[in-house]
Amino acid sequence: MKRIISPVILLLSSLFSMAAIAHNVVGGVYATGFEIEGEAGFSNGSMANAGTIVKIFDQSGLPLGEVETDDEGFFTFTAKKRITHVFEIDMGAGHQLTMQLPAEELPESLSAGPSSEQYTNNRLVSVNNDTPANVEQISVLMLEKAIAKQIKPLRKEIQSLKEKSGLRDILGGIGYIFGLLGLVAFLRERKLKAKQ
Repeated sequence: MKRIISPVILLLSSLFSMAAIAHNVVGGVYATGFEIEGEAGFSNGSMANAGTIVKIFDQSGLPLGEVETDDEGFFTFTAKKRITHVFEIDMGAGHQLTMQLPAEELPESLSAGPSSEQYTNNRLVSVNNDTPANVEQISVLMLEKAIAKQIKPLRKEIQSLKEKSGLRDILGGIGYIFGLLGLVAFLRERKLKAKQ
């Protein structure tokens, strides 16, 4: 009997410690025209603290800028080039999140990249050039922005569904362990009765 109690106590203590480490760092980044919107938080639903620094790099590690999260864990960054952007967030206590936005998700009109004098304080400044090509680019950007606005809630929902399936897998694993312990207890009891 003592041999069965020890594994059960060990299992129960590990279950209680799982509750303490059962949250993951989660987030996402989405392109909305030139703007890259992102969010960061934990799988338990709490978001990153306001003012959390988000560092942005290119794939080679060159810094592109920094932004801060708002009260709801959201941040925005204006892309200057059509390159893959890497976002790194340190949310304290060893919680680090690294996300990538592939260059393909940014508008093609950004591929050449506006000249540096068109940018001021990480925002795009309007240039008075009403040529048909420029008007078409503006229409395309407005359409991309509208589509991205509609897709954003769907991406959030998909991410939350991915997290829920992870919890289901954990609970299934715990049930499997309990089943094995029950089988061991049953076989031992049967063996003891056979000896008597």
